[in-house]
Amino acid sequence: MTLTAVLTRPGGVVEPLQLVLEQRGVDTFVQPLINIASISVEHRELITLYPGDICIFISVNAVEQGLSNLAPQLRELGCPILAVGRATASAISAAGFDVSVPSQADSEGLLGLDILHGVKGKQVVIVKGEGGRGLLAEALRERGADVVSYVCYRRDPTGIDAGQFCWQLCEREHVVFQASSGEIVEQLTELLGQGGQPNLLDSPVIVPSGRVAKIAVGLGWTNVITAAGAGDDSFLSAIEPLRIGQIEKQKQAQKPLEEQKGMVAETPNELTSELAAAPESKPVTQSASVDPVPAPAAKRTSDRFARVLLLLLLLILGGSAFLAWSHGWPRYQALLMQIEASDARLTTLEGAPDTLADELAAGFSQQMEAFEELTSAALTAAAARQSQRLIEQESANQLMSERLERVDIRLARLTATDRRAWLANEAAFLVRLSAQRLLVSRDIDAAQALLANADALLIEVDDPRFTIARRALAADMSSLAVAPKVDTVGLYARFAALIEQAGLLQVRVPQVPVVQVQQSDGLWSRASAGWRAALDKLSRYLVIHRRSDERASLLTPDWENLIRQNLRMSLEQAQIAALSANSMLFEHAVARAQESISIYSETDPDRVAAMVAELDALAALDIAPEIPDLLNSRAALADAIRAIGGADDVVDVAAPAEVD
Repeated sequence: MTLTAVLTRPGGVVEPLQLVLEQRGVDTFVQPLINIASISVEHRELITLYPGDICIFISVNAVEQGLSNLAPQLRELGCPILAVGRATASAISAAGFDVSVPSQADSEGLLGLDILHGVKGKQVVIVKGEGGRGLLAEALRERGADVVSYVCYRRDPTGIDAGQFCWQLCEREHVVFQASSGEIVEQLTELLGQGGQPNLLDSPVIVPSGRVAKIAVGLGWTNVITAAGAGDDSFLSAIEPLRIGQIEKQKQAQKPLEEQKGMVAETPNELTSELAAAPESKPVTQSASVDPVPAPAAKRTSDRFARVLLLLLLLILGGSAFLAWSHGWPRYQALLMQIEASDARLTTLEGAPDTLADELAAGFSQQMEAFEELTSAALTAAAARQSQRLIEQESANQLMSERLERVDIRLARLTATDRRAWLANEAAFLVRLSAQRLLVSRDIDAAQALLANADALLIEVDDPRFTIARRALAADMSSLAVAPKVDTVGLYARFAALIEQAGLLQVRVPQVPVVQVQQSDGLWSRASAGWRAALDKLSRYLVIHRRSDERASLLTPDWENLIRQNLRMSLEQAQIAALSANSMLFEHAVARAQESISIYSETDPDRVAAMVAELDALAALDIAPEIPDLLNSRAALADAIRAIGGADDVVDVAAPAEVD
């Protein structure tokens, strides 16, 4: 009389539960009633999440089949994630997401969470399989949520032979069924009806929630046990009282058997004592009858020997009779009892031959009624399930129609040909482009032209709500008209000329060529030659060194090249600073160029003086005059565009960052 748990969940999930049940002494019979089949991604509905949306995962299968497709959007937007039970929450946490789980693992527990009370106007995505959880979706829609079902798998019934299934159940004395969903309860009821065992509806069935319990009671189950949830721990807690009760029944059933064994052990001892006393009485009687007979004295010895032999014979016969009686008597009594019972049964059948037929007919009619009720209940449940699917399909179609209408409205709004809105947005774009030109290249002429075009577009709009924007544009155009203009092309050309002159600077003093005077034989020639010889001899004692020649003689060709490159780099840096309107860098580069040119002041004074004068003139220029940033015009245009509703996005009016 062992308790057997019939596990009906899909294969691959029940192994841990099966192992724990077997360790507790409960037999298991694994028969999955549904198979989980994944729905291909191309056949799933396209889900787009938005900030603030809520995502609900119904089961571990929903996490395995649907989380991978929604994970990028969930990570990017940080949408709240809810799970029905702890097993589902563990699967989500293993993927690296934060998840909330209710204390009551069902739809009612989810609806009790605070986050699902303020869902009006929000999108709630339910990741699930085909069918099921209609109560959750309806309750959320009643609260004003936009419920979207992301169906990523389906439950296919397994092909089971109902007759063989019921025959295997009949081989077990006490069974308890596991039904983790209403669909499994319906399939289990239908299988028992088709297999001709509706009486098994009286067996215990463990369900995960009150909703499934109502379905089971409606299908005819009489012993429905509601567990705390759908997990293995809840099922073990629910089956534990049944296991303990079965053990107590086995102990009570063993007590009468032990008492009967004690009675049978006492009976042979009593019979042995009675039989042991019986043989002793016979010799006493015989001896009493023999003693009065007179006998001759010569025959006393032979008489004693005969008496001893007779006594031994009687003892042997008595022992044999006792052994035969002790072994055969219980069997004889049992045989008599069986014969009497058979006689009584035959007498009953002979006395009332119609009673047995009536009982058989009544039992058959009861089984037929039960089978009809079971079949009717199964058909009703199937019809209800089909109607529920139709209702869900209609609601899904209605939801899809509403979403298409919203998309059409947005598309119509985006493609609406409102000329004022287009012109206003184009003017705002021109103003932003003008600010960019001023920021990047300080091109005042281009900025003025762009602002003039923007003002012309606003004139064409002819809307009084753009008056403030046009005033701001006029003020900015006036500021640009009086703003000083920097001749960037001239600056570039002047620095290019200085760079070219830097390559021509002389580092060494040019040597004056010595004119060779032709000697003649005249007196004057000889006197001049003598004078030169005397001067040459005198120059050996007096040596004159020029300072410029010392500096030039100390410079190697490599150092000369380094000095030229340093001067060129300073001039090019000043040129770039002038083009980018970087005043600090410009002043620093010009000062360093002037310092580098001073090295050539003695070797090439004329060229150095001209270059120093040019650098002084360039240093006196203001290369970065203050110009307007057009921030007021951009802000006024953004406000006007919002007023006419011509822009979906807010125009960026942040001040432009300064370029270093």
